[in-house]
Amino acid sequence: MENIRRVSVRDILSARDERAAKQQAFLSRHAVPLISFTMNIAGDIKHDSLIERAFFEGVRRVRREVDRMGAEVLEENEAIAFTGCEMLWAVRWDAQELKKRMCRIEEADALGRLFDLDVIAADGRHLSRESERRCLICSAPVRVCARSRAHSAQELYEKAHEIILTHFRERYICRVGELAQRALLYEAITTPKPGLVDCENSGSHCDMDLFSFMASAAALRPYLEDCVKLGFKHADWDNLQHRGMLAEDEMFHAAHANTHKGAIFSLGILCHAMGFCGEGAQLSDVLSTAAETGSHYLSQIPDANHAQTGGEKQYHLYGLTGARGEAASGFRTVTETALPALESMLENGKSMEEACLHALLTLMAQVQDANIIRRAGMGVQHWVMAKARELLQSDYTRSELRSLNDVFVQKNISPGGSADLLAVAVFLHFCKEREMLS
Repeated sequence: MENIRRVSVRDILSARDERAAKQQAFLSRHAVPLISFTMNIAGDIKHDSLIERAFFEGVRRVRREVDRMGAEVLEENEAIAFTGCEMLWAVRWDAQELKKRMCRIEEADALGRLFDLDVIAADGRHLSRESERRCLICSAPVRVCARSRAHSAQELYEKAHEIILTHFRERYICRVGELAQRALLYEAITTPKPGLVDCENSGSHCDMDLFSFMASAAALRPYLEDCVKLGFKHADWDNLQHRGMLAEDEMFHAAHANTHKGAIFSLGILCHAMGFCGEGAQLSDVLSTAAETGSHYLSQIPDANHAQTGGEKQYHLYGLTGARGEAASGFRTVTETALPALESMLENGKSMEEACLHALLTLMAQVQDANIIRRAGMGVQHWVMAKARELLQSDYTRSELRSLNDVFVQKNISPGGSADLLAVAVFLHFCKEREMLS
């Protein structure tokens, strides 16, 4: 439990006097305008972890704006206490322009409405806003609501928390969706990929090209974010499945081909798990949640008489569980094979493209690829696995991968399942790199 201390009127007055004294000392030392930043939080709780997080987002925005202006910061001072969070900057710049820029930050979004960014001229004058601030709850002028006591301090405090929670949740949803989309794009442009669409050719696919994959990845961004939202809501698996079906329609509308059906399934499950587990989750928890979802879909495979998809038919013919089985395992092939291969190459100074190619070959050496089996049969699948292992045991070259692509095109081979899992590996790597998973 968080240790929260409530403030008294005496605490608030004392903090205000200390802040004024600090401002006066800054003015005496530097004789330049000041930016004084506090949080606009009603009630007797002025500091908790959520308020502090919002405060540091405000600090980041102010610093970015000052850097953008090219202004010189002579001194800054940060104070975090139960009476609130405070930041003070001495900035060599025109005071009126500073005030205009700080008002812009305050009005940029809902979170900015919680920022109190005062600008004090070098002569000690507090510069006024051109327009009065609006109430957090009803958007009426603040002075009107304060005078009539239209809202209680508790209501205003709860509204502030709601604004902060909403801001960071939406940012998290956006970032997860961005990283998933970027993983799709990185997989597509990795070149040369035998039998697959890349920057040089369309591999074994006559109905799609790199532009198809770009269009599909762009169209799927809302779907990926929606999966995170469904996870936050703890929506049931039927809702997730329905959203995936809509995403397939969106993919076909954008690309006119089956560019990302497997990725829609796998990345959709992982994005849902990221939302379900929330920010700062352990990778193991996300994978465990994904495994529960995958197990549910695995249990839905119909009997042999009603099998429709290639994966369902292969399950009854060969006992292969395909993408559903991979998800049900918590993406074990990715986490135990592809992701270590990818990250090992990056740690050894290889480029992202080299790391992706190595991870793809590692997957091709181990994955029973439904796409290969459907196109060319189980015998060819075994040959592909052996060929990938052979390349991994040597210092393979791009020329060898291009030659293998020629063979794949002749035999109509496309390791699309491995490509989908490569995108999953890249996505998990991005999440770890951005510290979105621990």
